[in-house]
Amino acid sequence: MIAAIAWAVSTPLGGSPDEPAHIIKAASVARGQFVGDPTDQPAVRSVQVPEGIATAAQWPCYAFAPATPASCLLDVVDGADLERADTSAGLYNPTYYLLVGWPSLLTDNTSAAVIGMRVVGGILVSFFLAAGFSALRQLNPNRVTAFGLAAAVTPMVLFLASAVNPNGLEIATGFALLSSLLLVLGRVPLERRWPWLLVIGASGVLLAQTRGLSPLWMAVIAAVAIIVTPWPQVLRELRRWPVIVTIAVLGLGVLAAVGWTFATGSLGSMGNFPGATDSPRRAFIIMLFRTFDPGLFGFFGWLDTPAPAFVLAFWSFLAFAIAVAAVVVARGRRTWGLALAVVALLVVPAVVQAASVQSSGYIWQGRYALVAYVTLVALATTVAASALPASTPVPDRWRRRLIAWIAGLVVLGQTWALFATFQRYQGGIAVDQVILHPVWTPPGGLFLWLAVIAIATGFTAWAAVAGTAPADRAPGDEADAEPEVAIPAS
Repeated sequence: MIAAIAWAVSTPLGGSPDEPAHIIKAASVARGQFVGDPTDQPAVRSVQVPEGIATAAQWPCYAFAPATPASCLLDVVDGADLERADTSAGLYNPTYYLLVGWPSLLTDNTSAAVIGMRVVGGILVSFFLAAGFSALRQLNPNRVTAFGLAAAVTPMVLFLASAVNPNGLEIATGFALLSSLLLVLGRVPLERRWPWLLVIGASGVLLAQTRGLSPLWMAVIAAVAIIVTPWPQVLRELRRWPVIVTIAVLGLGVLAAVGWTFATGSLGSMGNFPGATDSPRRAFIIMLFRTFDPGLFGFFGWLDTPAPAFVLAFWSFLAFAIAVAAVVVARGRRTWGLALAVVALLVVPAVVQAASVQSSGYIWQGRYALVAYVTLVALATTVAASALPASTPVPDRWRRRLIAWIAGLVVLGQTWALFATFQRYQGGIAVDQVILHPVWTPPGGLFLWLAVIAIATGFTAWAAVAGTAPADRAPGDEADAEPEVAIPAS
């Protein structure tokens, strides 16, 4: 949560993709305008928002111009008087915007209102990421689970968590939903099931409401959880009335989300982008080579600021290592579940883009597949962690060094990603000038937020490792024994 807040405060206004449109939408929904008035553009709606927020479209004067610093945004208008503003997010489901838009009702200060929205969104995302990790840790309390959390929470996840954008909540709720489903469907019934049913209900309903395609990802997550679980365990849970109630709540949430999408036609109003003359077949082939892109790990700003090469290399390696380990040890149902998760990550974006290319052009971005990425990491982590042998020959000192190195590299990568993005907001000036003579600085200064994110990620890494057992448990050590709720192979 603290790391997301560091990003929220140190990112200039309108500093993430389409954030001005989402800010205007959130402020309008908080004032009871769920759709707004039509304009001459099908995807754009006109709404009434405070006069400062109404100017949001003018804030990202630096977008798509890496040599332009964020200081080009000279003045931000304050005030509570309502004015008309257009937003391309007008047709989107209002649930996310209801959750994050209310800070704009508390202050006339435009900057404070936007940062307040970002902080609220970051808290929500952090809650569901923490819930997902807690479920994975209860399934398999060993160090592989901690590595899985590190792989799932890429710098891009924190960046999106800090932005006024439903993408971050979609990612976190998908992670929490699959992790909690795997826990509840474990071999041994849970003694306290209701907290996890609440997590499943909340994460599933919110996931369905975040974006137009979110119900599809929800269906993929449900299919993965069912595939990796033997039928007797699925039927065992389906006979319990709290589970039946939870499923009913999820069904109502999905129906509401799908109903909103069809009623507003939001999926058919995505705008016009280059490539609309391409055939669906060509779009499918092209997208097969684009879906696993840097946007999963770090592509900041208005997708004009790639993460440092180290960040891309480290998180790619960490995710690949966990996935390969899971594939190597997987058997039976687990293999099919992993296969479906991989197909969802690599093929679903290509299918969706092929279906829409002639009406919208190439609109897909790597961040849209992050929900599939984190669910694949969650499943791979569970499979790899639950297959650990009772003991391994790895010496203690080697294990401690590995853990220390990975934790240190996570802290370095998260901090470096923020610094590199801040350097871009200086117009790409040299590092020494960024440090000695910055052109633009966030409230509190750069070094405060670099320290905050370093300390926050360091503490999270320590807590994740401390809350899990060593991978090389001694045989018969009951304190470190695996719980019997891990999903079994068939």
